[in-house]
Amino acid sequence: MIQTGIVNSHKGESIKMKKLLLVFLSIMMIGVMILVSCGEPEETTQPTTQPTTQPTTTAGPVSGGILRGVITGGPLMMSYRGQMGPGDHSYMFPAVEYLVEPYVDEQGNRGWIPFLCESYAIDPVGKTFTYNLRDGIKFHDGSILDAEVVKWNIQQQIDSGWWQDADKVVSIDTPDNSTVVIHFTEYSNQYEFNWGWTAIWSKAAWEANAGADKSTTSEQGIAWAVDHVVGTGPFKLKEYKRDVSITWEKFDDYWQEGKPYLDGMEFQIITESTTASSLLQAGDIDMWNQGHSAQDWKELEEKGFLIKGYWPGLPMALWGNTMDPESKWQDIRVREALEYALDKETMAQALGLGYYVASAQIAPSTEWGYISNLPTRGYDPEKARDLLAQAGYEDGCPVTLLVQAVPASIDAGESIKGYMDAAGFNVTLDLADTGRFFGSVFGTGWDDLVMMFYGMDVNYLATYMSWFSSDPKSNLASFARPPEQVAMDKEAVLIADTQGQIEMTERLCRYLYEEARLCPLWWVPSKTVSYKYVHHEILRHGFIRVDWENVWMDPH
Repeated sequence: MIQTGIVNSHKGESIKMKKLLLVFLSIMMIGVMILVSCGEPEETTQPTTQPTTQPTTTAGPVSGGILRGVITGGPLMMSYRGQMGPGDHSYMFPAVEYLVEPYVDEQGNRGWIPFLCESYAIDPVGKTFTYNLRDGIKFHDGSILDAEVVKWNIQQQIDSGWWQDADKVVSIDTPDNSTVVIHFTEYSNQYEFNWGWTAIWSKAAWEANAGADKSTTSEQGIAWAVDHVVGTGPFKLKEYKRDVSITWEKFDDYWQEGKPYLDGMEFQIITESTTASSLLQAGDIDMWNQGHSAQDWKELEEKGFLIKGYWPGLPMALWGNTMDPESKWQDIRVREALEYALDKETMAQALGLGYYVASAQIAPSTEWGYISNLPTRGYDPEKARDLLAQAGYEDGCPVTLLVQAVPASIDAGESIKGYMDAAGFNVTLDLADTGRFFGSVFGTGWDDLVMMFYGMDVNYLATYMSWFSSDPKSNLASFARPPEQVAMDKEAVLIADTQGQIEMTERLCRYLYEEARLCPLWWVPSKTVSYKYVHHEILRHGFIRVDWENVWMDPH
């Protein structure tokens, strides 16, 4: 039986429908990191005043205060998982908690811990996933979290089409008020993520607002859930003005005694980075949560602000359309030529101002899947031209590169185009607004080539399964998975021991790289920007958990 615990890191939902983006995945989170990687980096005239309110740090957490921040967007759906788009879940972290959460300890070891449950266990032989719930946890409406509420939440997520591996569920039992048992047909080492990381909302609140139809998919209930959320989290929703602001207030009956420390949080929704930076420097906000770029990190760090970095980041890559049988990217010579054409080190330095790290292979060097002796394709434009000629493109290979139309991505796209054109490609940039871009990537597919990120999860096998596998959470619509990869995926999820998972992750990443299924570019680190009186570790546990209950501020 597999019990909970930290797994050493080893160097060594758009709608889920099982095929659309979660979140970051993925990736704070996919919604956050999309914005970090695509923030506005253009040079602007910034106020020259230094931050003056930097009090001496107190000995420990101080209660009180309203944290003021800036985010670049807000949720389109608050509490119906089947219609939550990329990043929606991340905006709900103050209010919504999960049965099982990711955790990173002080030494950097990463794994899963019970959260709304006291403990959990997965039995591969008995084919059960058992949650033992904590007693006395209340929702914001005063209702109690018990086994029937958890079962209802799981069933709603199954009924909505969001629940990963729903076809493996045989039954869900509640032998008592504190125990939930999922019986399944076959074991998978992804159940901690797919089933454990399950958001829990108030059943009583849903049924009180669902009208005559009390079902888990009530249309009236879904309409209510668009801008209402009732969870167990440290903060209750006070007010949401779409595209303007979102305000949270302290939940006095929160189950973690003495928390949260803050009295509330107020986030303005601002998409323009110059405005956000000015508000920060003027002292009108305490933290800039999203939308900053490498240029902002550099400038604000020089002005004395706190720029914090964390282990997760966004690996950026180029993805050819390998779903279309007529696509040029079916030819491995063209796929390899793409990577040989690019001076990734120079681009990463120029675009990332020293913060980005060029990617020679699929996994970063600190993650499972990194292979120290893997032969990689370095910058060699002559070899790129030769491979294109072999593939029948002696007179140039026309490529349309889909890029999100935000300044940082446009800059990257133009740089990539320059290198590709010099190596025998003929690139046309297709600059797409956010809706069209992600609608293509996760929905209709892209026609030719796209610059797109992938995530970093608790370990790199989870990353692989979320992004690259034949059963992904975040399905890139034009990225094909050949039969040999499907076979490896089926083998991979059955491995229970950590060392076996590590070895399989390396095998999978080696396959992706040797077959040039995508072209890794660079790794964009996760960063937060704030005054030094704000004490937080909001990205410590990665992109799918933010422990807002632990954030506090010195008097200022």
